[in-house]
Amino acid sequence: MPFSFDTRLDAIQAQLETWWNFGEQEHPCLLITLPPPPDAALPDTDDLERWWMDIDFILDRQMKLMEAQRYDGAAVPFHYVDRGSSAMEGILGANMKFIDKETVWAYPCFESVEEAVDALASAADPTNIWRTSTLEITRRSVALAKDHHFVAPYAMEGVTDILSGLYGTENFLMDLVEKPEAVGRGLERIKRIWIELWAEIQGILAGAGNRGGIGWAGIWAPGTTFPMQEDFTYMISARMFRKYCIPHIADMLDGMDYGFYHLDGVGAIPHLEHLLGLSKLRAIQWVPGAGKEELGQWHALIARILAAGKSVEVFARPEEIAPLVKAVGPRGLLINVSCTAEEAERLSQTLKVSETFRVSRER
Repeated sequence: MPFSFDTRLDAIQAQLETWWNFGEQEHPCLLITLPPPPDAALPDTDDLERWWMDIDFILDRQMKLMEAQRYDGAAVPFHYVDRGSSAMEGILGANMKFIDKETVWAYPCFESVEEAVDALASAADPTNIWRTSTLEITRRSVALAKDHHFVAPYAMEGVTDILSGLYGTENFLMDLVEKPEAVGRGLERIKRIWIELWAEIQGILAGAGNRGGIGWAGIWAPGTTFPMQEDFTYMISARMFRKYCIPHIADMLDGMDYGFYHLDGVGAIPHLEHLLGLSKLRAIQWVPGAGKEELGQWHALIARILAAGKSVEVFARPEEIAPLVKAVGPRGLLINVSCTAEEAERLSQTLKVSETFRVSRER
């Protein structure tokens, strides 16, 4: 018989609180979510308009998906309100195009940074369909969430990601050199909008009544949390990152309890030093990028993050776990593991993590 939702939280809360607080751990935390069985009857469609915009369809699929999955280690059922990685651009007016079931592209809606700054006088157009649909999905999921699942906010991105998406990456790169003051005003405006929309979404999520919170990374936290990112910045220097990103990241961290950063790709490594200096940043997720996933080559980088007193999340195959722990130790380590049900059971027994859990709509 599966644990109840509350019992599940009791089983994982202490270990994840320890991880977030960089406390001593006998074993690393494991995050294991096993996919639905092949015969799971999940709602599906090839109509991309319906896939991304039909709220009834989206909620039905997400509830059934969570109930068909299996959660091991420190994983919990959660609904990430997935509106594509560029959801914030859509909410702020970008032209959105459905590519497939995983991707929505945002096309610029402004010609210049000055036009963007002038147009973004308020957080968002309350009638914008991308905004209204995102908030409605969130509200309806929250209404179903009590003692069933957590709800993670849509992808809110970082200030450089958003501004470059609104008027073009090449334009933004040129303006960093030719119009630094205008770029600075644009990023400040985006940061203030981000903070306003963050407060809005947190107000909605609080209605679920469940303990703690979660972001799209799927790591439960005792309070509010979000995986912050500035993926655009693999194209700029560490000096520019310090000037244009770090002050805004620091301000955004002030609005959450458990700050987390998604460090994406080897091009982002030069920025790590500045991130490690942020006192309110508790953890970093390291994603090396396609073709560079083999974990052994990143032991030194992971050790560097841990040595700075920050916890870290990495992605690993089962056979990579023991060498990693031997190299860097278990403290501050959370491992997102891709494995079979049999491997999950073996890992759970070996590392003494919590039992398998399935979520149910039965209260």
